[in-house]
Amino acid sequence: MITVWELNSQKKEVRPLSIDQWQIGGTLSWVDCFLPTSSDFEILSLKTGIPIEDLRDSVDENKRPHIVPHDHHSLIIFRAPYEGNGKILNAPVGIFFFKHDIITIHRKKIKSLDKFRSFPASQLLLIFRKGAPYFVYRFMEAAIGDFFTITTQVEENIDQLEARAFSENNSTFTKHVFIQKRAMIVSYKALVANRDVISGIEKEYLREFKREDLLLFRDLYNDSSQLIDLVGTYREMLTSILDMHLSAVSTNLNKVMKTLTALSAFIFIPTLIAGIYGMNFAPVSIWNMPELGWKYGYFFALGLMVFSVSCVFIWFKRKG
Repeated sequence: MITVWELNSQKKEVRPLSIDQWQIGGTLSWVDCFLPTSSDFEILSLKTGIPIEDLRDSVDENKRPHIVPHDHHSLIIFRAPYEGNGKILNAPVGIFFFKHDIITIHRKKIKSLDKFRSFPASQLLLIFRKGAPYFVYRFMEAAIGDFFTITTQVEENIDQLEARAFSENNSTFTKHVFIQKRAMIVSYKALVANRDVISGIEKEYLREFKREDLLLFRDLYNDSSQLIDLVGTYREMLTSILDMHLSAVSTNLNKVMKTLTALSAFIFIPTLIAGIYGMNFAPVSIWNMPELGWKYGYFFALGLMVFSVSCVFIWFKRKG
């Protein structure tokens, strides 16, 4: 699906256009392609002269964020977060950057791009009036802001997980920790690559950005560095929570094993005594259990069992 917004020649409003009406090289325009189809790629290639292969590669999930200067345009691949099936993920956004035109291509519903559509007309007009570099800056700023939102959510989850680390003994808790940790790992990789993109823009690798435009990206670079530190810290905290949880589970298991061992000792001694007297040798000799012929032999065996168990109990009690 392709949508187009264009700043009119008098710079008084931003108006939507159809892709058939749009012509590259006029006033500032933004072309957004969501869930691109083969026909969308063909249309954009015919309108811009960009090879279809380059358009497809810009939204390849395996593509690392980077910048590529070309003769007539520049390509910026930047990863932005999105939510999918309750998981926190990120996806590449291909930004084809001309002097007066910006084309964004993405396969996922990116919140930072949706924000531009929800802006009031006056705010969108202000962004368009400041030029294409400012538009790219605002998009990257929104994407980094979404990453900050994610880290805030993870921080709240970490507080809850710390409180549950010693009380939860099921696999659901471990799975939840792993989900949060994986989100941090994925975000860390994306943020490091995004910071490299911002650094490349600052170093004037792209001719479409003027020196005064580059000052804006210094704050983005600092924000990215701060996010990388935060994500690394939260990942270590999640690892510590998992270690604490596994340690608590192991400690509880040891307590259970100690209890079972003590109970088995209480049961083993009476069982041993009963087994000895259950051999039923005839008392024809003084060595063949004369208690079997004694009228108090049964009570003697029971008393011996109680006495033995009491001795074991007292010994366990003293040993703690």
